[in-house]
Amino acid sequence: MSYWIFKANPETYRIDDRMLDPKPTITWAVTRYQERIKKDDTVFIWRAGVTRGICAVMTVDAFPYQPSNEEIYDGYEVPLGIVSPLAPHWARCVINQRIPLLEAATIKKIPGLELFSFFSAFQQAVNFSITRPEALRLLGYLEHRPADEAPVKAPARTAGARQAAPRTAAAPAAKKTAPAVRKTAPQPSTTPAPLLKCEECGRFVVSSDTERHVREAHNGLPVGWRKVK
Repeated sequence: MSYWIFKANPETYRIDDRMLDPKPTITWAVTRYQERIKKDDTVFIWRAGVTRGICAVMTVDAFPYQPSNEEIYDGYEVPLGIVSPLAPHWARCVINQRIPLLEAATIKKIPGLELFSFFSAFQQAVNFSITRPEALRLLGYLEHRPADEAPVKAPARTAGARQAAPRTAAAPAAKKTAPAVRKTAPQPSTTPAPLLKCEECGRFVVSSDTERHVREAHNGLPVGWRKVK
């Protein structure tokens, strides 16, 4: 299996709107690495622009692939009906995971990705190769993504709540017999997420995405899994 980044430019393709579309299959132009991209490869979708980063993970379902006009012109191209003439080859992919944008600045802070190879690649291209260790670090980070990247605002306390627990003389004794335990925030794991191989169809799936795979690829029927070392 190989690992790739396919880049989407919001100026020519409305990738944000496409990520809201539940349709799982998507065709992607392939202008490089035609001899290396294979079925079941893992692809990260990179959203270009001022706010840039990874917005989804998908699997190559077929390559080379000849899409229909409806697949090429899916209504999200800008302007409508225009596709780059530099796309003689196409890959059909299945979107496995849509994620809140994992921005470039955050990726640089992930241990092991400080010198992420994609950042030094030729940025005018569409398809980029990344290493297996880089891909596994990204997948591992996405599986254990810190909750503080999308903070949830705590509900405001009411005046009644502030007055609900007045101090009493017994309070010091209770504190002495049952001292409060200081909780520390869990640190994000840097252990790569394990990859599993579906024994039914042979696809490689991140361990956290097995339920989605069973639901979408096998109509909920049980399948066997084999861990990939």
